Amino acid sequence: YVSAVPVDVFKKLLPASWSTMPFFRQTEELIGIPVINVQLWFDKKLRSVDGLCFSRSPLLSVYADMSTCVEEYADADRSMLELVFAPATREVGADRNWIGASDAEVVAACLGELSRLFPGEIGGEGGAELLKHAVVRTPRSVYAATPGRNRYRPSQATPVPNFVLAGDWTSQKFLGSMEGAVLAGKLAAEVIADRAAGRAAATSQTLKPVHEEVVAAAEGAAPREPVGVRGRHPIAFGGGQQGLGETKFEHA
Repeated sequence: YVSAVPVDVFKKLLPASWSTMPFFRQTEELIGIPVINVQLWFDKKLRSVDGLCFSRSPLLSVYADMSTCVEEYADADRSMLELVFAPATREVGADRNWIGASDAEVVAACLGELSRLFPGEIGGEGGAELLKHAVVRTPRSVYAATPGRNRYRPSQATPVPNFVLAGDWTSQKFLGSMEGAVLAGKLAAEVIADRAAGRAAATSQTLKPVHEEVVAAAEGAAPREPVGVRGRHPIAFGGGQQGLGETKFEHA
């Protein structure tokens, strides 16, 4: 069996009999943070963005011109920027609860930052104009990479026979990201393949030791029943959602 769900969903599904095991209790130290993804379609080609950009902006952590970077969106005359809008709530450093803001407010903030970063290209006389947009909110996205979190990321191999973990929050060289998710899946597959073939696991694929403070805290801990996943909207399963929908996004 392979678990490939986000860490916050995993904790809701963890069986009571496993909840006191130090290996699984350490996941309490990994908490997903809110992130907003924004897509902006412009009427002109932006010449200053020709790859993936990491920004010093307080709102836009990373963005790319998909019309240049991705074949699916290729366009020689018009740009489509995809941006990660973060931090998105006060709890993680934002100046307001952006994840609860309207699409119009989020898009306006993005355009304001972009016009500051690329004066003359976006906004103002002769600048690119916005054609359409999409805003996707994920209240619990990648885990918060605060100092010391790496020690709590579990190995893909677990103390439960025939149960393997995958997901960008498990132990591998990347932080929470698409690259991390792919690598974690590959490592999980290697654990399964080695066991099926009767091969000795590589050192990187053995059970990762649990930090001593977690082991100590687990002693005498009472089992907790899983609360399960509630609701049918994508957010309940750790995904993103367009529009405010049924959820008010009042909390991080």
